[in-house]
Amino acid sequence: MPIEINGLINHNMASELSPVPVSHYDIDAIVKLAKVQEAAGYDRVLIANAATMPDNFTTAAYVGAVTERLGVMLAHRPGFIAPTMAARMLATLDRLLGGRLGVHIITGASDIEMQCDGDFHTKEERYDRSIEYIDILRRIWASESPVDHDGKWYRFNGGYAEIKPLNGTIPVFFGGMSPMAIATGAACADVFATLSDTVAGMTEVVQKVSAAAQPLGRKPDFLVSLRLVVGESEDKAWAQAADLKARIAALEDKAEKNKVAASAAGFARTAELAGKGERLEKCFWNGINEIRGAHSNSGTLVGDPDQLVEAIMDYWDAGVHKFILRGYDPIGDAEIIGRDIIPALRRKVAEREASMEVQ
Repeated sequence: MPIEINGLINHNMASELSPVPVSHYDIDAIVKLAKVQEAAGYDRVLIANAATMPDNFTTAAYVGAVTERLGVMLAHRPGFIAPTMAARMLATLDRLLGGRLGVHIITGASDIEMQCDGDFHTKEERYDRSIEYIDILRRIWASESPVDHDGKWYRFNGGYAEIKPLNGTIPVFFGGMSPMAIATGAACADVFATLSDTVAGMTEVVQKVSAAAQPLGRKPDFLVSLRLVVGESEDKAWAQAADLKARIAALEDKAEKNKVAASAAGFARTAELAGKGERLEKCFWNGINEIRGAHSNSGTLVGDPDQLVEAIMDYWDAGVHKFILRGYDPIGDAEIIGRDIIPALRRKVAEREASMEVQ
């Protein structure tokens, strides 16, 4: 299966090395992030969502307008927009993007954050609602005539979308680490996504989700988010990592921590990994996770380009074919990854697939 490389677009140029208030909406930064990642060869960019963040539908439409090829993975939370209307909104956005849209359904890690927008359902209820929500999206996209629905969470008569996604549907990403997340993702995800993890951890995720999906006749793909420190040599890469850790530690008291998300099982897994030591497997580094703990999604691969490509291919061999790859400098690292990592990864995957066909 081909490899897919995803990046990230924030609404400003914030990073651990350069804290920027969440309230700062920087249009020039959005354009630059989009254009740099498109030029670097990224397939898609995640545009996140949270209770107090700027509207990401609008940001995604703007990203689509200033790019030609770059896809968008739009984080979207059920519960605030009727699924029939969301189906039309997503289909319209997909048409504006020329079929480049994916939707990442976010159940919501924190009850406290969800209550900011008036959602007082439990996490268990939100997972249950997400399954019905995704089913309605797909029915509305696929149906050539009005649809009636009388479910546990939604009821409507004559739901219909005159506009359809360009390719008939929109890929659905879904993630988490809890048993409920795994069951929900197995039932409805096209792509099951996780925060940063080791190859061993992702192998376990692939096995669990695949086992839950198999009785349902489903075979979701998998995505992991990784940070990269790319050096000219192994020694230089680790020196860069040490410098990075010192600089981020010095800025930690200024960082805006993701306090509500820290209660999520995925972030708990990050804290668990940090407790296992600074270096794991071939080149997995917990240096920033050790500083930020359950506020972090910073499992990092450290090495020269050849070492990093080899390490990423270990994930691919474990069944993970989609990646969010980013560094700690939103612009500079995207350019380095585009130059030194992405082309080599695509060549390596093509070689691996060709050898598998021969066998």
